[in-house]
Amino acid sequence: MKILFLLTFLSSAYAPVPRCSPFFIINKLMEWNSWTSDMNPYFPVPPCEHGGPMQAVLAGDYRSVFIMDTPEIIPRHNLHELIWYMKTGYSRLRRMMKNKEPLEFDFNIMREGFDHYTPKIRTKQMGHETERRPEVLDSEEIYINFAGEKLKNYYLHGPDKVGTNFNSEGLLLVPEEKHLDPDLLAKETQPAQSSSESSS
Repeated sequence: MKILFLLTFLSSAYAPVPRCSPFFIINKLMEWNSWTSDMNPYFPVPPCEHGGPMQAVLAGDYRSVFIMDTPEIIPRHNLHELIWYMKTGYSRLRRMMKNKEPLEFDFNIMREGFDHYTPKIRTKQMGHETERRPEVLDSEEIYINFAGEKLKNYYLHGPDKVGTNFNSEGLLLVPEEKHLDPDLLAKETQPAQSSSESSS
């Protein structure tokens, strides 16, 4: 069991990979157990609709194979998983090693290949019943707000003391009528300032 935990931890630095990547087993190592299943809101990664990487490339769907096809989102993945480890992952692992929190797992996930072995596509994270929320990372504004709340909670209360779901279960919000990106905010305020100056 400790060896499996070690392999899972080492693989987390590269997860998740696109659904048709030849390295798809990295995703399965994260998804098969309740320790890491909510490490990233992309988990569980959907099946590869093409059947494999070669078929996806031939179909022209490079995004489903190559992670560098969307390089702008990689830092968000890395930061998200770092915050997860600080706030939730490490303390959860300690509780599991002391038998204070159950480890739920499904070895069938490790053997399912590019598909899902279940009758329906899995969308819930093992052991937590939280839905995958890729929009957390897909939207820069939503992610800044989400990460900020997690970091504030970590600063005020430290790591989780009891079993906690890391992934968001409610609405994903940004400040009303405002962008969190200062560059976008500046662009929005400029027209308002210009109109007020012209009226005066």
